[in-house]
Amino acid sequence: MSGVAGRTGRQQGLTYVEILATLLIMTILAGVALPLLHHKYRHYKEVELKRRLTMLRAAIDRYHEYAVLGQIEPPDLDWNMYPESLDELVEGVEIKPGADQPPVLVRFLRRIPVDPITGEAEWDCRSYEDDPDTRSSSCDDVYDVFSRSNETALDGTTYSDW
Repeated sequence: MSGVAGRTGRQQGLTYVEILATLLIMTILAGVALPLLHHKYRHYKEVELKRRLTMLRAAIDRYHEYAVLGQIEPPDLDWNMYPESLDELVEGVEIKPGADQPPVLVRFLRRIPVDPITGEAEWDCRSYEDDPDTRSSSCDDVYDVFSRSNETALDGTTYSDW
């Protein structure tokens, strides 16, 4: 005799209540997991913003070092030894390595990075002569850069204050 004793005539499978209980458990787990995923994604974007700001500021500092050493030809008499725009860091400037050597084109950035918070390759900046709290989208010379986002970060600060 094959088959399971006592199961004759009864269908095997899940009942309606069992399916509802499974769906309820899955919904609860998804409700817990989604906020955690959102938090993790936001943290990732913040880490990327910090990394890109560090990269931009390092490029500005490197440009300034060349200018202080006199290896960049001043564009005008009011020059503060900072790049006129972020585009100048991408396009590059001619650097004079030495008196008897020809100038070399140096690019400080491959491209202007995208702000991971706003999703655009646009940044606010501060000029060398501006007040420390000043933010502008067009500077005479780029002394510092900031995110254009006014959203609040996970730590309670505003992205534009980083």
